[in-house]
Amino acid sequence: MDKRTILAFVLIGVVIVGWSMFFAPTPEEQTASRRDTAANTAPAPATPAAPTAPAAIPPAQRLPEQYAPLIATSSKLVTVETPTYTAVLNTRGGLLARFTLKNYKTWYGAPVQLIADSSGFPGVLGLDFTDAAGKEITTGDLQFTIDGPEKITLGANDSAVVTARLAIPSSDSTGTARTIEKRFVFHGSNYGIGFSVAMTGMEGQIAGGNYTLRWTGGMKYQEHNSVDESSRAKAHAKVNDELHNLDQTETGKGSSTDYSGSVEWVGTHVKYFGSALIPATPISGANVRLTGFAFPVDSNGHVETYAWALRVPFKANAPSQQFTLFVGPLQYDALKQYGVSDMLDFGWAPIRPIGEYLLLPMFRFLHSFIPNYGFVIIIFSILIRLALWPLSVPQIRSARKMQLLKPVMDDLRQKYKGDPQRQQMETMNLYREYGINPMGGCLPMLLQLPILYALYATLSNAIDLRQAGFMLWIHDLSIPDAILHLPFSLPLLGNAISGMALIMGVSMFFQNKMLITDPQQKMMIYLMPVLLTLTFNFLPSGLNLYYLTFNVLAIGQQVWMTKYSKTSMTLETLRREASQKKKGWLAQKMEEAQRMAEMQRNGQSAGPRKVDGRTPVEPKKKK
Repeated sequence: MDKRTILAFVLIGVVIVGWSMFFAPTPEEQTASRRDTAANTAPAPATPAAPTAPAAIPPAQRLPEQYAPLIATSSKLVTVETPTYTAVLNTRGGLLARFTLKNYKTWYGAPVQLIADSSGFPGVLGLDFTDAAGKEITTGDLQFTIDGPEKITLGANDSAVVTARLAIPSSDSTGTARTIEKRFVFHGSNYGIGFSVAMTGMEGQIAGGNYTLRWTGGMKYQEHNSVDESSRAKAHAKVNDELHNLDQTETGKGSSTDYSGSVEWVGTHVKYFGSALIPATPISGANVRLTGFAFPVDSNGHVETYAWALRVPFKANAPSQQFTLFVGPLQYDALKQYGVSDMLDFGWAPIRPIGEYLLLPMFRFLHSFIPNYGFVIIIFSILIRLALWPLSVPQIRSARKMQLLKPVMDDLRQKYKGDPQRQQMETMNLYREYGINPMGGCLPMLLQLPILYALYATLSNAIDLRQAGFMLWIHDLSIPDAILHLPFSLPLLGNAISGMALIMGVSMFFQNKMLITDPQQKMMIYLMPVLLTLTFNFLPSGLNLYYLTFNVLAIGQQVWMTKYSKTSMTLETLRREASQKKKGWLAQKMEEAQRMAEMQRNGQSAGPRKVDGRTPVEPKKKK
């Protein structure tokens, strides 16, 4: 998760906790917010400049003589077309050169193509090894052969096998045939590709007893704001039944991490699309290296690129290694099918089950008979409000109690305006006398924070909502709904204004107007809507729609309870109810603290004094 998002939810939590007390952001918080906002706001797509690298040594100079005839001087492309994607293989290196999804579009309307295809980049799934003489052999420089037609078209129930073969000339008098084969099995109905590596005659030719498969160049970005899309990109490896993530966040720098053991899968992804290589069975004694680099993009932040390398043990008695290669959308069911659903970000571990097992299934169920995801979110908000109804009743009653008590509290403040400590003490006495918990209204809002965060993660990352429109100006519920683009960037606001965030802020103002009656908290009526509007300005419009609906329902509930409640509320009834109610643990502790403070104020001790560390004992009276 990016810094701006973390800051947003921290601010929401701080505001809610400060609901019943004086709140003012410190200068340090304001400075941090401005810094994070300026660093992460980027409305335009960005393509990072490649870092400066030393000139590559020509293959003919670094490869052993026996490989010289195999150096690729040209290449042939083989295309496999299915109902869901088009894959292109390159005879140079036997690489997967392109992978285009037919059912998904980029922000500018072109089909999504996931593999880096810049000039001079032949593709992914390269194979490297070190030969017996210690020379590094990069087969991506060598010419494989692919037999068969240059274009294969599959139906939904069809499959096809394409084999890229490298025949290596013998380097000794035995004339032993040595080959490396990459076998691809394409299916017309899903995004899983069978992939295997088979080696013959390579015994004694591979130093260290292992070879390396590589995914380089990362994955292509597809969204309008590539900086925001990049903030959700990562590389993953599941090793020894533990998921490892690499998230390169420092601009202009790179990092790499190695993991050894039993490898279950390795992959990388951007916001909505990913790839993973999954062995048929976990590979024992393997090693994974995850690499990431954050390329600076003008003054708008950075774009991250990830690569991975899987070192596979080579066994002469089992020369073939079977894999499944997944390349496609981060669609939950597809990821679950291949055991890589951890690539889908549902938020922090304690909150992840809310999004994975509650929100996403509920959205999909509602969407099965409601075609518009905007109305799905509205109905979901209604359901959440109904679930929190029992908890929201005390919140509204607490606000009503504060309204009734306001004249008494005004008199009390006037009476003790020169003695803040006494004023605070008498205020707590009033709360206790009338059975008021000043923090009681925070509970429903605090309880919905995990749901709010899980909803944010779901709306931001679930591909089901990608490019899902609602109505009017809202064309994509997974991104902010900008109604005005500014030619400049403002602190805390950026260079775009969200319509839903503004409407949500207005609803928050009216809700606060009804709930907050304490003059000491009056500034919260204005500060809280402004703060949340600035925060929600960067969040998905679907999340703002949820919160707007939630606020409108809360206002309606409060109006209904205030005007149509059968039970009238007066100070006398509050006092009577409080006197009949058994004191809770918190009330007892508050009374004890108040008694201690009052005794100290009067110069008394709360208990018997100790002399020389001993408690004096009162002498017994004589009979």
